[in-house]
Amino acid sequence: MVQHEKWLTAVEDLAELADPAEARAVLGAVVAALARCLPDAGREWLADRLPSPEAGPARDPGPANLKSGTDVEAAVARRLRTTPERGRYLTQAVLAGLTRTDPGLAEELRGRLPRAVVETLAPAGESPRDAASHRPGVPTRLSDEEVARGLRHLTGWSGDRHGIERTVQLPADRITPLVERVQRETRAMNDHAHVERADDGEVTFRLRTGREGIVTEPDLRLAERIDEAVVAVGSGGRPG
Repeated sequence: MVQHEKWLTAVEDLAELADPAEARAVLGAVVAALARCLPDAGREWLADRLPSPEAGPARDPGPANLKSGTDVEAAVARRLRTTPERGRYLTQAVLAGLTRTDPGLAEELRGRLPRAVVETLAPAGESPRDAASHRPGVPTRLSDEEVARGLRHLTGWSGDRHGIERTVQLPADRITPLVERVQRETRAMNDHAHVERADDGEVTFRLRTGREGIVTEPDLRLAERIDEAVVAVGSGGRPG
């Protein structure tokens, strides 16, 4: 049986959550959504293999018939009152955390889930077969090549799989409105950006996911939102 505290800690770390209470809520929401993809016997199987905090949502998750990863991420998003994009990210974190703490159970669970669920929820760059492997991974981890490909569609960004950044220089009175807009965007996406301001009108945005320092699909989407903010607030700015 998977150890609850280790799984909880892994999810908190991988999803960069604020505290164990938030991780517990995420675990319950994701377990319930995944259980809704399984027949009654599958729910009992899952509940029997989970620690008591998660066994309840597995046995009584709500209406069944979730058929795809899109269905799962939407169900998680509704329960946690967040976006489907965030729901997908958190579901991947829970599955990656389970792989880290109990690889055998994670592989068996993926084998019981509908293929459409496994395919949709596989992190970027992985096949469904990779997703069922014992490699712990981090949700939506991107390779250097995938990051480079993503950056080609952005403005002034640089970096690799460990982090990306962009520096812009704007009139001094535009810096605060830009930073405030970026902060609103990050809150809307349930994401995080490190902002570093300089006295000469420069501001640098650095993006990465988790304490391990990796770049994920949400980081690239947030970078795109930051580019839009620079255009809207700073008349385009200019790369630093």
